[in-house]
Amino acid sequence: MFRPALFIAAILYRCAFRLHHRLCLRPGKPLENSRLVVVGSFRTGGAGKTPFCIWLCNQLASQGKRVALLCHEYALDEIAMLREKFSTNALVEVFATRNRYQAAHELDKASKFDIILCDDGFEDSRLVNATTIILEWENTPRKISDLWPFGKMRSLAKDHENGPQAAITLHCSGESPDIRFVLDKVSSPVAGDFPNTQKATVFCGIGAPERFMLDVQEYGIQVARLSAFRDHCKNFEEKLEFALQKDPDSAIIISEKDAARLPHGFVQRNTRVYVASQKTLVSPSALQKLNSIGI
Repeated sequence: MFRPALFIAAILYRCAFRLHHRLCLRPGKPLENSRLVVVGSFRTGGAGKTPFCIWLCNQLASQGKRVALLCHEYALDEIAMLREKFSTNALVEVFATRNRYQAAHELDKASKFDIILCDDGFEDSRLVNATTIILEWENTPRKISDLWPFGKMRSLAKDHENGPQAAITLHCSGESPDIRFVLDKVSSPVAGDFPNTQKATVFCGIGAPERFMLDVQEYGIQVARLSAFRDHCKNFEEKLEFALQKDPDSAIIISEKDAARLPHGFVQRNTRVYVASQKTLVSPSALQKLNSIGI
């Protein structure tokens, strides 16, 4: 159904996007020492940028490369998760910033890192001479109706026509995707693996809650209910506490990102809370694409 109000909002968003780029995001200076890599997507959220960045950091570190991973400081849950993931990897360091361009240049001056990797930053046209990896779920957006809030996209293909030459698109959907994100474990640190004979409530504050629910179902768990909240939900702990009190018998499954925003020991104290960990599967053809741009 065509919704005029949302379409008008998408037009206004488009105007603000163009004005912001013209006034504030003019192309900047290239880095002098480190290689700049940007992992992005046209989608407003839930594209899998962070799990792919985890895979990419491990891939680069296995080659002996020193990696600085830049994330927006607003995403406190992602930052906490990433720092935990790489706490024992001396070659990967995670940085929180409001300004990826400024942070990249400050790190570049230190000449400490081989790669400066931006988790998102696809829309930041100041990041010049970057190797850009685009994660695509739908067709490339080309019309106003594709844009938020009418659609799911932040920009159009023509906004990036003068972008980096070293860019590849990796498809995350379809019959033979380049990348797949699947669950490899659903467990509690106290209760162990989730019993597949039991139903569960999927409880999440991430960018693609419905897809997370499908991942849980594909893992073999029956989902009784989905409780979804805004991505980077600030009061997630409070909502989870309420859900546990309201239904004292139900088992609840949350994502690793949601678990990272909870206080230390929360999951250990609540044996009905299970954490679903995810792994990234990269196809041989995607590996060839990455090799073609020197990754």
